[in-house]
Order: sequence, then C-alpha cells, then structure tokens
Amino acid sequence: MRTGIILDNDLNSDIRVLREIGILKEQGIEVFVLCFGFGKKYENPLGGITTERINIRKKLKDLLFFILNTIPLYEWMWASRIKKFILKNNIGILHVHDLYMSKAAHRGIKRSGKKIPLILDLHENYPFTVKTYNWTKGFFRSRIARPLKWTEKEPDYLNYADRVIVLSNDFRDQLIQKYPLLLKDNFTILPNVPDLAFRQDAKVIEVVSPFAQEYPVILYYGVIAERRGIFDAIQVFSELVKENVTVNLLFIGPADKKDKPLFHELITQKELKDRICYIPWIDSGDLPAYLEISDICIAPFQKNPQHESGVANKIYDYMLGGKPLIVSDCKPQKELVERHVCGLVFSDNNGMKEAIIKLASNPELRKTMGKNGRDAVQREYNTGVIKERLFSLYNSLT
Repeated sequence: MRTGIILDNDLNSDIRVLREIGILKEQGIEVFVLCFGFGKKYENPLGGITTERINIRKKLKDLLFFILNTIPLYEWMWASRIKKFILKNNIGILHVHDLYMSKAAHRGIKRSGKKIPLILDLHENYPFTVKTYNWTKGFFRSRIARPLKWTEKEPDYLNYADRVIVLSNDFRDQLIQKYPLLLKDNFTILPNVPDLAFRQDAKVIEVVSPFAQEYPVILYYGVIAERRGIFDAIQVFSELVKENVTVNLLFIGPADKKDKPLFHELITQKELKDRICYIPWIDSGDLPAYLEISDICIAPFQKNPQHESGVANKIYDYMLGGKPLIVSDCKPQKELVERHVCGLVFSDNNGMKEAIIKLASNPELRKTMGKNGRDAVQREYNTGVIKERLFSLYNSLT
C-alpha cells in the first residue's frame, strides 16, 4: 500500500505527523510526503520514506495563505501539485493534514482521474483558532483573510473526506452534533501522545539551571501568546514574588509577533529580575533535559473551543517527564489530570496562584503526582497503545 502525506509546512518540525508516519512504516506501508521547503537544506527526518518539498519563500507562502478566502491561489497551487504527486508515486490513499487542505486534496484526486480515499487529519478546531490569530485581526486584515468564512466552509471541507482524524472524543462529538450527517464510524481518535521508543533512543543532553536561587522551577513549553494564558501566568507569578513565595519561572518557546513586545516588557520588570528566564527556542528532543531541571509544569491555556478540542502534546511530555501539572480547566486536560491525579486544575488566576503555592511548598506531593502522570503515559497514552487505531483506519480503506 502506498500512502501520500500532504502537509503545508516543513515535515521536520511537525512531531505529530512524524509520529504517524512512524506508525505507518511499522505496518509496512510505503510513505510518500509532499510538503513545503523554505529555502533550506533538509535531512530526511525518518528513514525509508520519500519526501518531495515545494520550495517557496516563507513570506510568499504566508501571503498566499492570508488571501486564500479572497483569491484561492493557495488551493489552486496545491491541487495542481497534489495531482502530479498522486500520479508520479501511484498513491493509493491520500492523508492530508489540517482542515484548510481538504478542498485542494479533493480537487487533486479528482484531476488525477484516480478514485482513492481521502483521510483528513485535524490538528485543531481551525474555524475557531483562526479567529484568534493576530494576522486575521484588524479592519483591513480581517476583510482580506475573512476568518469567519472558515465556519461556513467547515461542513463542506469535512465532507470532502472519507475519514476524519481528530484529537479527542469530545471534538468528534462536537462535530457530529453540529453536522448530524457526519457518521461516528468515520472518525478516528488519535491524541497527541509521545513515542516512548523515540524517547528511549534519543540523545540525552545536559543543561544547567539558569537560576541562581535553588527555588522550585515552573516550566512552560510552547508558543508564547496571550491566548495560551501566558500573561495571566506572569501576573500571578509577579504577585507571588511580591509575597515572597520562593519559585522561579522558565519559559521556552517562540513568542507570537504581536504579543512579543508586551511579553518582553512583562518579564523584564525590575522585581522579576533573576526570577524569570526566557529561552526562545530549543530542539524538541532536548525537552527531557529541561524537564530534569524543572519541578512543576504549567498549561494556563484560556478556555475556548480550540483548547477544548484535545490535549496538547506538551501535557503528555510533561507527564512523561514525571512532573506534576498545573492546568486551566479546559475540559480534556482537566479530565486527564483529575483522572490520574497528576496535578492541579484552576479556573481563574486565584486558583492558579493557590495551585502554585500548594505544589511549590510540598515536594512529596510533587513527587507523587509526577509519578502518577508518568505511569499513566507509559500505561495508556503513547503511540504503542494508540497505533492500532491508525492501522484499523488504513485497513478499512483497502
């Protein structure tokens, strides 16, 4: 069986897609990938796959995507490339990532003259998420990007697919409730869980704590943005510092362009000097080393339809690292943490503050909750457990 993976990004940086490809290879499926290349030299991230890259400047890619709902050049370009990709590699199943790629994939299949099934892999609740992006906000931007259009497009784009992959049962049920013609059996649930074998084989680096004080370190890993609850976390942390609570805060990840100035202003406040450290980027494979120098991990995401579509992969990484969690009450992560007693859940800033104080002052509780989380990931939240779902999906289409 030959499957074609379509990704409008750089394959090397997409952990979810790489994990899925690893599962497919294990099943003996030949994998061909069509993705973007942004003028760099890339090593194939996995052996035994064929990767074809569309070389394009990142700014041009962003511009074409920005105007997609006004002038759909982006879809036209992708439909043409997908058609050629299918014919060149004799693709038998097309596996496409993200809602907005569905129509282009459908057209590419149609133009190829082949009747092959289309799998649509949803990484997020895109119609909601796109409205939170800064590049869609403002009078002129919103009239060109037209983010509200994705709510209208969603049912059609879902129906182009023969099967749909989502992150959680909750998100599947939301879609079925909105669109009753969608069949429950056409969905496969693939959460963003880690590959334990990859972790075991990964090269381990050593890092030194950036903090002079030996206080408990709270770690946030991921995109720095208001919608992720980062400004709320800094406000709470600032109050804790003023109250002489002995904790440090470590941020790792790129900052959204629009949120970057305020973020830097907040973390460089005089009273927070030496108590907050910011690292803009690390290789994802180095995260375990930074977990080793951390004591508590936080996910302060604002509660909204996007953050209720599934559990972020960082949550499972935190758990696998044996660290207790402090999470906002977005339903999927709340249920996960409460079910396995691997952290504390908050619903407002006061709750976040209380959770930090409780865990910072109780090393035994941190140890117990961290162990609970690690055991849960090793037992049921890893690719070795969920891979049968992807196998079953592919077998149902052949």
